Amino acid sequence: MIIVIEGFDQAGKRTQSELLAKALRAKKLKCKIFSFPDYSTPLGKEIKYYLSGSRKFPPQVIHCLLAANRWEKLKEIQEALSKNYILIMNRYYQSNLVYGKANGLDLKWLSNLDAGLPKEDLVILLDVRSKDSFTRKRTRRDKFEKNKQFAQKIIHTYRTLAKKFGWKIVNASQTQKQVHKSVKEIALRYLK
Repeated sequence: MIIVIEGFDQAGKRTQSELLAKALRAKKLKCKIFSFPDYSTPLGKEIKYYLSGSRKFPPQVIHCLLAANRWEKLKEIQEALSKNYILIMNRYYQSNLVYGKANGLDLKWLSNLDAGLPKEDLVILLDVRSKDSFTRKRTRRDKFEKNKQFAQKIIHTYRTLAKKFGWKIVNASQTQKQVHKSVKEIALRYLK
């Protein structure tokens, strides 16, 4: 089973992925967390250079690189699934759809970049207000995180695609504990 945790910067994706894994392990379930982009791979390093402003690529190229970064991890993902692990994805291809659409790219074209990767069973969107995202992290690290107008566009696109694709939405502007309670309830309901 694949559970995807999505959301804009500082929505709590990493924290909630870790808390969910801990909660599932407490129920004697095996799980593994994957985070994307994975900056430890060769393509991940290129993505990091791009996000830091050290490289320039047209939108199509960066979205191809982001997809290729997931393909780099395919063997590990398949291996974990074959051993009946529950995979928690701190971002997966849904981010590429959201950011790509916000960058003016075609949704079908973006979807085709990841066609063939294992599909998710559940997507949980941590819906954070841009004001809260910017308050939680005062110094913006990458080019997408710096632009407040673009942040609004991303958050709106997340909400639109969540409705279109039936992703579960959690208010991520609540306390960490409240968010975890909602995420855990959704995941456990789905696991039953």
